[in-house]
Amino acid sequence: MPFTFDYIFRKKNLDNDLLEKTQLSRVLGLLDITALGISSTLGSGIYVLSGAVITQYSGPGIIFSFIIAAFATLLSGLCYAELGAKVPRSGSAYIYIYVTIGEFFGFIMGWDLILEYVIGVSASTNSLSQYINSLAGDKIREYLRNAIPINIRSLASYPDFLAFGLAIVITILLLVGVKESTFLNKLFTVFNILIILFITICGAIKADFKNWSVQADYNQTYLSNLTNYSPPYSCSAESERCGKGGFIPFGMNGIVGGAAKCFYAYIGFDTIASAGEETLRPKRNIPLSIIITLIVVTILYCGLSLVITLMIPYHLLDPNIPLPQAFEYVHLTWAKHVVSIGAVVSLSTCLYASMFPLPRIVYAMSSDGLIFGCFSKILPKFKTPYIACIVSGLLAGIFSSLLDLNELVDMMSIGTLIAYSLVTVCVMILRYKPSKSSKFFEINKNISMITLKEGKKLKNRSVVGLVFGESSQSIFLRLFKPNSDCSVLTSRIVNIFCVIEILAIIAICILVSSTINFHFYIIIILALLFLIVILCMLVIWRQPQNEEITTFKAPLVPLLPTVSLFFNIYLIMSLTLTSWIRFFVWFGLGVIVYMVYGVRNSVENTNQNERNFLCPCMTKKPKQNFENSVQNEEFQFEETSFQ
Repeated sequence: MPFTFDYIFRKKNLDNDLLEKTQLSRVLGLLDITALGISSTLGSGIYVLSGAVITQYSGPGIIFSFIIAAFATLLSGLCYAELGAKVPRSGSAYIYIYVTIGEFFGFIMGWDLILEYVIGVSASTNSLSQYINSLAGDKIREYLRNAIPINIRSLASYPDFLAFGLAIVITILLLVGVKESTFLNKLFTVFNILIILFITICGAIKADFKNWSVQADYNQTYLSNLTNYSPPYSCSAESERCGKGGFIPFGMNGIVGGAAKCFYAYIGFDTIASAGEETLRPKRNIPLSIIITLIVVTILYCGLSLVITLMIPYHLLDPNIPLPQAFEYVHLTWAKHVVSIGAVVSLSTCLYASMFPLPRIVYAMSSDGLIFGCFSKILPKFKTPYIACIVSGLLAGIFSSLLDLNELVDMMSIGTLIAYSLVTVCVMILRYKPSKSSKFFEINKNISMITLKEGKKLKNRSVVGLVFGESSQSIFLRLFKPNSDCSVLTSRIVNIFCVIEILAIIAICILVSSTINFHFYIIIILALLFLIVILCMLVIWRQPQNEEITTFKAPLVPLLPTVSLFFNIYLIMSLTLTSWIRFFVWFGLGVIVYMVYGVRNSVENTNQNERNFLCPCMTKKPKQNFENSVQNEEFQFEETSFQ
């Protein structure tokens, strides 16, 4: 079977009737998936990340960093909400891209998400294991390190059997059923939120607003409040490591740098989208839960971070254990135990929520025939993809127990940011794509197919017609004053200008992230690229949208997706070369799997072959007859109907 580009851009066909059918159990309500989103987002970041951002980036101004990061995340969240309501299936970004862009890109996205979630689960499992080990006085670590040492580069110093066991426990919870396991997750999530509120209130009692006006001439007067504590580093008037003092000690660059760091604290809300096939009333509940999750998490992040900076001067804070050390500073030693309990609960719920979407991605890809079919088998009693759960749990357990995860975390960031970027593109494509129920869909589709595949054979075809499709309107009118009805021809214009916009944004982000001195010619190039982006947005905005979409719609399209693309692509460019090399190695393995197995075993490939077998009219010879009818009748019909 010869390989053509048709396989790359072959799209998954999801009719309205098919969207409602599933082998999984639709039992998750709004509260269930909101708790899932909060627990996946409100993880270790609130106990660790806040300390690093305060001491190294934002100082007390961390609230601005969290707000900027929350706004950027909300842009992607609204795009996820629109697609989650329109395509409520398991698979999250994988299924959105498969439906919108094509099979190959959907497979690569799913392959990428598998690695992302495996690393995320492994990191959460490893963090929880290390925290439990620290509560036990490092006895577990010392015993295993002495008994079974591993002296291999890029591997852990010892096999962490505790982390492996935690991964297996979470796998068992996922196997026993979604409703049962999410009930336990809701309890843990509520308990975690109550602990955070309790910590915030207790810390606010000891607040001292003088800590927001500490100057750069640091001394040891603050240390008199402590008994057995030395700061992680000392500051002096000559040192810039602690900034200039005050509420924003590191300036606006620190706020923006802190926002980029805080952005990763919000990674995880896409877990909600992965549960679309098991959600009750997904068209309503998925958008609501995403928005509620981001609002709740932002409030908790900002509140707790502000309290920390009011309890202790930011330059004395230990970035690794900010909360216990802050309470020790204000002589609330008993609160350290509450913090310890909260950390264990938070990491446990984060681990469950991180593991939840992984088998759903594997199940969705297996159901589509892109990976081995055994992964789509369902456990009849609990209606869970048991083989996908078991294999995912074992893989995550092996990763967390044997690998050094510090070198792999950036790969998870690459996968997440690429997913966010492609989802925003999918929103623009789907918003301007005509429904198959439209009376103009088949007419314009056939005209487009003939123009693309047989343009050289048709008479009086211009280059513009070959690119944008034939129409009686001039190119200027088609771009800026198009007809009022959404069609395949207007959708093609949107697709072309989306590609141009993405390339321009990538060029801008590469120049900005790699240029130290902005010379005159660099500024001219950037100005031209920005003009191209603005022109693309204007053309896309002028095209008619699909008015038949009745589900949740993200506002300010195409402005909102464009701003989201800028932020995501800029963060992608800031990642290390080593992470990119590892990512492309995994990417290469995915391409091999797709070429060897996915292309021929794809369900859409089977359906396409069946349609061609049952409809011999789709051969080239009859198409020539149809071509004549299109030329004689359909263009005239377009002139009278679209104007």
